[in-house]
Amino acid sequence: MFIALKNARLLVVLVAVTVVASCSNDNPSVAAPPDETVKMCRSAGAAGTIVDVPLSDVAARKTQGDYVASLVVDPASTRVGDSVHFKRITDAVAVVRALRQKRTETVAASCAVTINVAAGVYRGSTKDSSDATLEKFPIVLDMPGVALRGALTMTLDAALRANGAAPGSAVTTLTPVTGLVSDPVPDAIFVVNGHPNGSAGNDVTIEGFALQSGHIGVDADTGGFGVFGLRVKNLVVRGNRFEPTLSSAIDVRATDARIENNTVAGGLLCDLCLAGPGTFSVSGNRIAKGGIDGVAVSSVIVLPVPAGVEQYTLPAAASASATVFNNDIRDHLRVPVGVAVRVSAVGIGAPNVPQSTTLDVHDNTLANNTFALLYEAGFPVANTTLKGDLIVTMARNLIQNSCQSDLMVTFNRHATTLGVAQLTRPYIRNSNYTISLGNNLRWEDVWYSNPSGFGNTLTVEGDTIGSGAHLAYLATKVCG
Repeated sequence: MFIALKNARLLVVLVAVTVVASCSNDNPSVAAPPDETVKMCRSAGAAGTIVDVPLSDVAARKTQGDYVASLVVDPASTRVGDSVHFKRITDAVAVVRALRQKRTETVAASCAVTINVAAGVYRGSTKDSSDATLEKFPIVLDMPGVALRGALTMTLDAALRANGAAPGSAVTTLTPVTGLVSDPVPDAIFVVNGHPNGSAGNDVTIEGFALQSGHIGVDADTGGFGVFGLRVKNLVVRGNRFEPTLSSAIDVRATDARIENNTVAGGLLCDLCLAGPGTFSVSGNRIAKGGIDGVAVSSVIVLPVPAGVEQYTLPAAASASATVFNNDIRDHLRVPVGVAVRVSAVGIGAPNVPQSTTLDVHDNTLANNTFALLYEAGFPVANTTLKGDLIVTMARNLIQNSCQSDLMVTFNRHATTLGVAQLTRPYIRNSNYTISLGNNLRWEDVWYSNPSGFGNTLTVEGDTIGSGAHLAYLATKVCG
């Protein structure tokens, strides 16, 4: 009987051990912690598939041609050196650039690489420094397929417009140790560049950052770009906070870009400067108390570029298309012209290039600006081509409290038209403006200047408007 009882107890113990072992294998709550997984690109030619790989297998996968597709930047990390974790954005970007070069992925990538940047303040300098903790500004993205994502979570209001960082949320802030400058060579936090006949920062996303100029609380200056882009395709700038005293929050040229759900405050020039040739979509942004223009659009420009960026070569002709919708743009009250949305028929630095620009402006709130909208010649120069066409449509915009006028249309530079220019500009010639007011405005309330003798055609709602002018500018009027 004693032997039978002993055998029975042994059987119970064995069963219990088996049950525990079984539960340990099946129940993750009691299993040993799993190995951290890393997203890697399993590529075959031009195509690639993202797969989750245990960190311990990364080295082996690399020997098979796979590569890490998700990097982490965190100054507090103790895991630097594993090819996944970094203390600086600069270092993570350099690794991605080397990867693209090694794989000869110059304009398109098999898989996008995401660089997730932890919350915190990332100080940087545009000058060489012995301080290894500083970021090197600008952070240059001149290779394809990169998504830079900070920790800022942008909230949206009921209209799906940017409404600021989520209360209590962490923020990834980029700030220069000395203020950014714009003259003679403009500084920038991010540069997204396409080298002529070389690699290009196509398919780049910049999201979730607070970008500073380095002037607030230091001096009264303004300078630099938050994001500068040139010669790239599919640039996305989303959910960022551009803080005051940048010259321009975003300046993109010869680029296709989507700019959405950002907040912009303060500035010197245009808050969003969009120059073709290219296609632009601007939506869900909140742009307040900014530069001269909230959004400025032209077909092509030539202006100084950041160091290391090759200047744009003018084409024989240029065109651009921009859609500006569902934004809140307000408090652009510069004198003589602060404007929410401006389109120029002739871009600065390109007077001999025939240009054509298409602009669709709909479902925006344009409030408390000197002018809500301005359709003008831009930067014509005597004895040049003087040719620029505009096609502009409007619909369902809420326009409120424009100090001078809701809309001005002129075949000259606005300042010459208003009689406040020190340098008189010529009228463009043989150019066509086609405008649809979309029931936003009555033509009889619009200011315009279309004198005879220049061969220009002004068409509004399908009707040709004869030569003439309607202006009521009051230089002494105080706006605000």
